[in-house]
Amino acid sequence: MMERTQRYMDEIIEVLKGKSPKEVLSYAIVNEEEEARYYRQLERHARRGSVKILFRQMAEESDEHRDNLYKLFKKLYPDEEPASVEAPPVEVAPFYPEFETAEDYLEALEYCMKSELFAKETYELLAQKATDDESRAIFARLAEMEEDHYRRIKKVYDLLMSFKARKLLPENLEPGGYLVQDKTKGRYIFADLIERGSGTVISRDPPKILTRWFGMTNLNVVWLSNTTVKGAMNARELVESRDLIAKVLERGEVLLLENVEYIALSEGFKRLMEYLSFLRDVAITSGSHMIVHAGREAFDTKEWAVLRAEFEEVD
Repeated sequence: MMERTQRYMDEIIEVLKGKSPKEVLSYAIVNEEEEARYYRQLERHARRGSVKILFRQMAEESDEHRDNLYKLFKKLYPDEEPASVEAPPVEVAPFYPEFETAEDYLEALEYCMKSELFAKETYELLAQKATDDESRAIFARLAEMEEDHYRRIKKVYDLLMSFKARKLLPENLEPGGYLVQDKTKGRYIFADLIERGSGTVISRDPPKILTRWFGMTNLNVVWLSNTTVKGAMNARELVESRDLIAKVLERGEVLLLENVEYIALSEGFKRLMEYLSFLRDVAITSGSHMIVHAGREAFDTKEWAVLRAEFEEVD
């Protein structure tokens, strides 16, 4: 398998290393179009909320990469259009599995990670072998894009692997409160938990960013902010409205509370814990789930131990 992959990579490098910047850009534009198409196919097959969101994001980012490359092409060659380049695709041949078990998702994510890593390594080698500075810069930027995709996919893969090791899935978590250090992983857990219901997000990120990230126009969002716009609350208002937030959990909704260090900075750690512990107990008695995202570096050792004593760490 490794020898076949290496031969394929060598073939791509041999064909592309001497190509002009215009041909390199044309090739990259077509590859980004194919990558976006591939991830949209995977999105259509996926039923798990977290993975579906990931594949949609990958497709949207590939579209964005394609558009940026096309703008660069038109800037350099305003009177021309990208032309087909006779070279093997840098993305390996796609497959569209039937997603029925956790193993199906893990297999697909493994495949995608290998594909992105292969593309990254290929572009890095092409950057080294390019015969002009423009092509070298294009290949280096493409390698960065592919590495970013690889890291994003790996987050979901690692999350599902950690749940598999516990012999359960996010949607099978017992009612109660859970702690995550990684904001993105917390959002993926939230996405899996709300597949059969609804949820509310309290975050330092504005509603527009969150609705775009989740791809949901009806997402309930409270913006944790000192602004006075509708839908925003500052830290003190949030803590003082705990009974209102508790009703979210009492309705059986999932609550994702991000950036709790912001609340601790404003209201102090003791008041933060009183607030979080109250909501955790409401989640348990209501049969609902509360996910708390906290930046480890914002708390001292004793404070972090208290957080972990109240909330089970899951990422």
